[in-house]
Amino acid sequence: MRLLKEFKERRLIPLAAAYLVTGFVALEAIDQLISYGFVPERIYPVALVLYLFGIPSSLIFAWFHGAPGRQYAVRGEIISQGVLFVVAASTAVLVYRTQAPPVDAAAALGLAPTSIAVLPFQDVTPRGEVEYVADGITDALIDQLDDVRSLDVISKTGVLPYRGTTLRPDSIARILGVGTIVTGSVDQVGERLVITTRLLEGVAGAELQRAVVEMPAGDFLAARDSVAGSVSTLLRAQLGQDVRLRELRAGTDSQDAWVLAQRAERLRTDAEDNFEAGGDIAVSIQAFEEADSLLALAERADPDWVRLPGARAHAAYRRAWLSANLGDLGPVAEEIEEGLAHANRALALDPEDAVALEQRGTLTVLAAQMTASSEDEVFAFLEEARVDLEAAIQEDPSLATAHAMLSFLYGGFQDNANAVVYGQRALEEDAYLRGADRIIDRLVYAQYDLQNFTRAREWCDEGQRRFPNNYRFVECQLWLMATPQGGTDVAAAWDLLARLDEMTPETLSDYKHQVGLIMVAGVLRRAELPDSAAGVLRRVEHGETVDPQRLLYQYEAGILASTGDPEGAMDVLRRWAAASPGATAGIGDDPHWWWRSLQGRPDFEAFVDVN
Repeated sequence: MRLLKEFKERRLIPLAAAYLVTGFVALEAIDQLISYGFVPERIYPVALVLYLFGIPSSLIFAWFHGAPGRQYAVRGEIISQGVLFVVAASTAVLVYRTQAPPVDAAAALGLAPTSIAVLPFQDVTPRGEVEYVADGITDALIDQLDDVRSLDVISKTGVLPYRGTTLRPDSIARILGVGTIVTGSVDQVGERLVITTRLLEGVAGAELQRAVVEMPAGDFLAARDSVAGSVSTLLRAQLGQDVRLRELRAGTDSQDAWVLAQRAERLRTDAEDNFEAGGDIAVSIQAFEEADSLLALAERADPDWVRLPGARAHAAYRRAWLSANLGDLGPVAEEIEEGLAHANRALALDPEDAVALEQRGTLTVLAAQMTASSEDEVFAFLEEARVDLEAAIQEDPSLATAHAMLSFLYGGFQDNANAVVYGQRALEEDAYLRGADRIIDRLVYAQYDLQNFTRAREWCDEGQRRFPNNYRFVECQLWLMATPQGGTDVAAAWDLLARLDEMTPETLSDYKHQVGLIMVAGVLRRAELPDSAAGVLRRVEHGETVDPQRLLYQYEAGILASTGDPEGAMDVLRRWAAASPGATAGIGDDPHWWWRSLQGRPDFEAFVDVN
C-alpha cells in the first residue's frame, strides 16, 4: 500500500502516460515525414530505439521529481540516467549503421549504381482500378531512363516477370545484376491519385530516397510526367549527376487515347504471358483481338498518334502467328493483309517510324512463310522484309526485336554469318528479350553450320545457364557431341538423350527423340563403334507422322558423311529423294561441312545431276 501511495504522490503513472502519448505522436510525425521524402527511412528505427529507452528514463525522472515541491538530482538518479543514456546512444548508433545502405557492397559485387531496374509499379487500390496507369507509368519511365547515356537500364521484358512478385528487391537486383532499383505504387484516394516512388540500393534493398506525387485522378499524363521528374531528382541526389529525362517519343496529348492504349498494352502483355506459360492459344488470340478493339478506339481519340496503327499491326501479326501455331491457317492471310494496312497507315503519318517499318518487315516475313506460292515469291518477300527491317534499325538501333527478325531472315537465306551478327545484336540490345532462348538456339546452330564449334558450345552453355529447364540446350549438347570436337563419351550421350526425352514438350517428343538417336549414333561412330551406331540408326523412325518435313534423312546422311561413311550417307540420300522428291535439290551447291567428304565422288555427282 505504501508503494502505491508513493506512486500517487510522485505522479508516476500520469507522467509516464504523458510521455508514452507524446512519444507516440512524435513517432507518427516522423513516419509522415518519411512518407513524403523529407527524411530518410532509416531515421524511424533510430527514433523508435530512443523512444523505448525513454520509457524507463521517464519513469526514473518521475520517481525523483514527480512529487510536489522543489526536487534535486541525487547520485542514484544521475548514475541510472547516465547508464541509460550511454546504452540508448550506443544502440541507436548501431541501429543507424545497420540501416544505412552498404555503399561499397554494390561495387564489391560489380553492381554499379548506374545500372537500374524499374520494377512494375503496383496498383494498391482495393479493386485494382488503376492497374493500367501503373503499367503505363512503368513503361514510360523505362523508356525515358533508357535514353540517358550514363545509365544502364533493364528492358521492359527484363522486369516484366517481377510484376506482382513476392521476391525481395535485393534478390531481384542480384538476378538482374543492377545496383539500383526503382519501385513504386499507385493509389487513388477520393478524387486524387497518390503515386509513391522509392529508390532502393540493389545489394541490401535499403531505401535510399522516396518521393510522393499527388495529382487529380483523371490527369494521367501529368501524373506520368511528374513521376519522371521525381525520379530525375532522386537519381540526381543519389548518383551525383544531372539526370534529365527526355519528353516521351511519339506521345499524345489525349488522355482518352493514352488510357485506351495502356489498357490494350496490358491485354497484349497478358496474351504473351499466357502463350509463354503454355496456356490456351485461343485465349491469347482473343486477348489480341480485344487489344486491337481498344487501339481502334484510341485512334479515334487521336488519329495522329503514330504508335497506334503500329501497335495494331503488331496485334495483327501476333494473331496470324498464333493462328498458324494453332493449325488454323484460314485467317492467317487476312490477318497479314490487315496488319500491313495498319503498318502502311503508320508510315503515312511518319515514313521514318522505326516501329512501323519493323512491323511491316515482320509481317512480310510471315507472308513469305505462310502465303507465298513459289520459291521465287518467298525470296521476293524476304528481300522486301530485309529492306524494311534494316531501315527500322537504321532509325532506331536499339530495336532488339528487329535485330532478332533479321537474324531469322538471314538464316532463311542460308547466310549464317549475318544470322550470327544480328542475333548477337538482338541480345546486346535486350538481354531479356522475349524469345531469347530461340535466338541463342539460332546462334548455336549458325555457328555449328559455320564449323565454329567452340563458339557454338559457348552459346549452348550460355543457353543452358540462362534457361536450365529448356530442352533446346540439352539437344545442342548432343549435336555438339557428334562433331569432330565432341569427344567419345557414349554414356554421356545416352544420358543427354534421356534428359532430352524428359524435358521436351509432348508435341515434339517423338521427333526430338529421333534426332537424339541420330546424334548418339554419331558419337558411337566417333568412338569407333560402327556396328552399335548402325543398330541405333535402325531404330530411327522416318515416317511422315513423326517427321512431316523429312529432315531426319538429311541429319542422318550428314552425320554418316561427316563421320567417315560416305556409302551409308549416299544410301540415306537416295531414300530421302525417294520419300520426298525435290527435297534434295541444290544439295550439290550446299557448302555445309557435312557434305565435303561426298564432293568429287562420281555417285554423289550423278545423284546431284538427277536430283
